[in-house]
Amino acid sequence: MKKSHRRTLTLVGGLLALSCLAMTYAGRDGRLAAAPGRKPPDPGLARAGTVNLSGRLIQDKVHMGGDGTVTVALTLECDRAPGGNVEARRELDMVVVMDRSGSMADAGKLTHARQAVLNLLSRLSETDRFALVSYSDHVQRHGGLLPITPANRATLERIVRGIQPGGATNLGGGLQEGISQLAELQQNGRLSRLILISDGLANRGVTDPSALGTMASVAAERGYAVSTVGVGLDFNEHLMTSIADKGAGNYTFMESASAFAQVFDKEFRDAGTVVASSVEVHVPLSPGMTLVHAAGYPIEVGEGRAVFRPGDLRFGQSRKLFLTLRIPVGEEKTWDIGAISAHYRSGERAYTASLPQPLRVACVRDPSEAMASIDKAQWEDKVIREDYNRLREEVAASVKEGKREEAVQQIDRYVTRQQAANAVVGSSAVKGNLEKDVGSLRRTVADSFTGAPEEAARKQKANAKSMQFEGYQGRRSKN
Repeated sequence: MKKSHRRTLTLVGGLLALSCLAMTYAGRDGRLAAAPGRKPPDPGLARAGTVNLSGRLIQDKVHMGGDGTVTVALTLECDRAPGGNVEARRELDMVVVMDRSGSMADAGKLTHARQAVLNLLSRLSETDRFALVSYSDHVQRHGGLLPITPANRATLERIVRGIQPGGATNLGGGLQEGISQLAELQQNGRLSRLILISDGLANRGVTDPSALGTMASVAAERGYAVSTVGVGLDFNEHLMTSIADKGAGNYTFMESASAFAQVFDKEFRDAGTVVASSVEVHVPLSPGMTLVHAAGYPIEVGEGRAVFRPGDLRFGQSRKLFLTLRIPVGEEKTWDIGAISAHYRSGERAYTASLPQPLRVACVRDPSEAMASIDKAQWEDKVIREDYNRLREEVAASVKEGKREEAVQQIDRYVTRQQAANAVVGSSAVKGNLEKDVGSLRRTVADSFTGAPEEAARKQKANAKSMQFEGYQGRRSKN
C-alpha cells in the first residue's frame, strides 16, 4: 500500500476513534458527537391560514445501545402583514393583577407599577376592556372588565393612584380573581391577556406551585394568555416562569422597577400584532417513544401524543424550537415520529397545520453510520440556542443555592462534552460559543461568590435571576 494511502486510512481511523470518544463524553447528548454528513430528509412545509410549520431532524439515525435521543428543529412562522402594515388591531381584554404587599413600597416598586398601569390605560381605546386586581393578604377587585371610555378611564386612574402597599402575598388569590374576570364575559374573537406582577414569595392562600400552574393552564386552554413580571430579587423565578409557560404567556425579570413601563408597552404592542393565538403543538408518540424536552415548555402526554403550548405568534414572527425525543434502541428498526401539527386560532376560526409526512429515524448497529447522519448547520444552531441556554438555567439554579463548585462542574462537563463533539463536527460557531459565551458564564459564576457575605449573597440572587431569565428567553426563541 502506498504511504499516502496509509496516511489517509490512519487519519480516517483516527477520526472514527475520536467520534466514538466524543460519543462517550456526550452522555445523554451523545448524538451531538457525530461526524457531519448528509442532511436528514426534509419532511416538507405545512401551511394553514397565515402560519407555516416546518420540521427537520438534526440526525435521522441512532445506534443500538446508545441513549436513543434525537432532536427535531421545529419552526413556526407567520406571514407578514399585507403590504407590510399590520392589520387593524384586534380588540383587547387586559387584566393586570398587581402585588400591593408591604415589600412593594421598597425602591419605588409600587410607584413604578402604578405609573406603568396609567401609561397602559392611556393607550387603550374604547373598544378595549380593562380590569385591575390587587392583592396582599387579601384580594381586591377594582371593578369589572370595563370598556375604556373617558369616564371609565378617569375612574380607573383614580383607583390606580390610590393603591397603597401593606401585608403579605396572596399571589394565588390574585391570579384566580384575574382569570375569573376574563371568564365572566364573552370573548367573541377578542384577545385576552393577564399580566401578573409580584416581588415576593407566595405566602398566603394557594401557595403550591402545581396548583398555581394548573390555574394558568386552565386559562390557556380557554384562550387567555397569562404573563408574569417578577421585580426585585426576592420572588420565586421558577414559579413565575412556570405560570407564564403554562399560561402560554411571557415571563420578565426586572431587577429595577423602572422597567415596568417597557414591559407593559411590549405586552400591549405584541397583543396588537398577534395573528395566531392559543397555539398548541402536538407530537404523536409511538409506543416506547417519549418527548423529553420541548424548548423548556411544560409537556402534557396522553392519548399517544405529547402537547405543549409555545404562546402566540405575531405577524412576521419566526420561532425555532428544539424538541428532544428518546426512542428505543434495543433492535435495528425504523421509527416514525408521526406528523407533528400546530393548532391555533385566528379571530374566531381554528386552524391546523400538519407536516405532510412523518420524521423517520433508523436505529442502526454501526455508530459511525448514526454519526454520519448529523446535519451540521442544525446541530450548531441547537448547541447555541438550546444546549447553552439550558446550561445557563442549570447553572443559575446552582448559583441561587450557593453551590459554586456544582456550577463550575456543570460548566466543565458541558465544555468537555461539546468540545469532544465539535472536534468531529468542526463548527466555528460552536467553538466561538464555548470560548466567548461560556467563558463569560464562568466569570459570572466566579463574581457571584466574591465580596463580603452580604454582598456575595445579593450578587448570587441577582446573577441567578439574570442567567435563568436569559436562558429562558433563548430556549423559547423569545429574544
